[in-house]
Amino acid sequence: MAHPEPRLLTGVIGLISLLAVTASCNNQQTDATKILSATPGKAVCKRPQKITAIYKDYVYDLSGYADVTGPSAFALFDENHAADPKSLSDFLPLSSPVPRVGTLTYFRDYGSRIVVDLRVPYKLSEIYLYDRSRQMDTVWIYTGTMKEWKLSAQFVTRGDPAAWGWRRFEVTDSTRFVMFRFRSVEAEIAEAVMYGCALETPPPPPTGEYTGPRLPPKPLKEFLGVNCYQGIPTQYMEPFYYSRVYTNMGFIDQDTVNEYPNIKYNITPHGWWNNGIQDYVLYVDSIHRMGKKAWYSYLGIPAWMHQAKYPYDNRPITKLGQSMEDPLSYARHSNMLWNMAACYGSTPVDTNLIQASNDNRFSGRGVMNLYENGNESDAFSGANYCNPVEYFAQSSADYDGHGCRLGPRHGIKNADPHSELMMAGMTRFDTNRLRILKFLCDNLRPDSEFLWKGGIQYHWYSTNGTGTSPGEVFMSARGGITPEEDSLRLKLTRARNATYRIQPGVECILGEYGYDKSQQSKVSTPLVPGYNPSQSQGIMLLRAINAIFMSGFDRYIIYWMADNYDADNPALFNTSGLLRQYDTHYEPYPAWYYISTLYNHLGNYIPDTIIREAGDVWVYRWRNQSAPDSVAYFVYCPTHSGKKVSGFQLEVGPVEQNMAAELSFKEASTQGDLVNRQVINNMVRIEVTEFPKVIMVREKK
Repeated sequence: MAHPEPRLLTGVIGLISLLAVTASCNNQQTDATKILSATPGKAVCKRPQKITAIYKDYVYDLSGYADVTGPSAFALFDENHAADPKSLSDFLPLSSPVPRVGTLTYFRDYGSRIVVDLRVPYKLSEIYLYDRSRQMDTVWIYTGTMKEWKLSAQFVTRGDPAAWGWRRFEVTDSTRFVMFRFRSVEAEIAEAVMYGCALETPPPPPTGEYTGPRLPPKPLKEFLGVNCYQGIPTQYMEPFYYSRVYTNMGFIDQDTVNEYPNIKYNITPHGWWNNGIQDYVLYVDSIHRMGKKAWYSYLGIPAWMHQAKYPYDNRPITKLGQSMEDPLSYARHSNMLWNMAACYGSTPVDTNLIQASNDNRFSGRGVMNLYENGNESDAFSGANYCNPVEYFAQSSADYDGHGCRLGPRHGIKNADPHSELMMAGMTRFDTNRLRILKFLCDNLRPDSEFLWKGGIQYHWYSTNGTGTSPGEVFMSARGGITPEEDSLRLKLTRARNATYRIQPGVECILGEYGYDKSQQSKVSTPLVPGYNPSQSQGIMLLRAINAIFMSGFDRYIIYWMADNYDADNPALFNTSGLLRQYDTHYEPYPAWYYISTLYNHLGNYIPDTIIREAGDVWVYRWRNQSAPDSVAYFVYCPTHSGKKVSGFQLEVGPVEQNMAAELSFKEASTQGDLVNRQVINNMVRIEVTEFPKVIMVREKK
């Protein structure tokens, strides 16, 4: 039986009103009529041909499942080279674009939508679909643009294996974009073949590798950051350039009395008023005075939604029932971020405009210019999953009120042009989701602006879990594995290269990675023989820092700063901290000392060369950014079995005074131990263990 047509993007896709609106906001003009659409022209061919210029890079699953559960949306076209149903109808496709896991999530509300960008307009004539459905259900084909779709074909699948085969549809339209929408997983279409004539010469296939310019590497002192809450004594923050501060929206949008737009916000969720100085005491002020930076990661929902028992905790729409794919539905959230950017950014505004819940208002404080609008909104969690279109819609509102359509006091850019959005951290290296978000920006933003220039953020934890989705991995995990067992550097390098292909020029950030000390945790630190869990955590974090540093990622935000529980607490993430917080004081774990030592000696160093990443000893070279003749070799055994290599000959080349300094890490010291080693025949002889050490030399010029 055919199901009724589901709701089709009443907010973003199909928002025809965008085509005729020119908005202004704070004297900024935006062209809301800019649109990538088909333009009539002379056909390149004389009669319709099979369209072959379809590439994986330009096929998008708007549900965002490809990198989480698979398969790729390109599976709808991946057998086009062999399929030609117009002349040969007995070809049987083998693959399918239908996800087999998580379909209740990915088909919820909108069905599964696959958009193909042909990159030039085609005059279509026919579309063939291979019907391999197991039940009768509805399938739709649309042509047009991402802002205005036109239904070109609709049919009911046969739902009978005896009737599987090609279905032909006449589609006489000129279009660059085609969207296929499937109501349910049972309406399986295994392959699509389109026929028509290009109205312009198709561009060449996409290149496989990024060869353009790359961002300069960050020195270690600007590379490292940490996840934290308000209140950590600043003495412990010295090694960390960035603080990522979790901030529940319910701490800011506490107003359950007034309705939008008359909301009053708590503009100081992390701080208090000091009558003595007649000003607030804020954590971000302290971080700023240290010459470092902080940003708030806004998560959760406002207080009124908790009161209404709203189930969708990643979509803070203004009123219940609004479309979650319409940027205009996020006016309240956009207004909240305008107020935060007006307070903490570097552009003063009239404090009478600040919607504060108390009289102590401020503006242009100049202590924060990054705003992360969510956390792991791609997490595989059923109704709480935020698909790419929904996240784009919220972000476009948060960025500048969706091209100022929401009015002047909406979006961080309209409060402080120097502020930027940070992408909500993704639970895995989901470059497919990033690719979709980039596509949505190109085609749904009035200015085609990429919204998250503050950073593209991924999260990762090295565990022994198996599966494809983050949920499956965590469900099956029984403990952590080493960065080397996880091939962490290689995974990060692949993700960095893919990110460069999609959006070069924007920093790539590993926003969470760490280990629990508790051996009962799913992310427990692997134990190194001869060392306790706290020491082993420090060893693994040193090795992870090196792997991430050498991967091409621009920043690493360590998870986590301070524990409130003892190191054997079994709960996930309760023992990831670098400090132990007590009622009256903090005590650093070994990891904090090891990281501080690395920072104090190598803070000015940047990644240089992977010398050796095989065998019993792995070697990496770092180089001093301001004194390039000073280099450091990061050396260790990549196992956790008690491996030791005595008398290892490390080649360092000609060095000044034929001397090297060997740096070892130890507890209760932020400087470690330094021992001089003689260099003979360009070699320094050292003992290598699973606990990294650093060999520092000055090369002869």
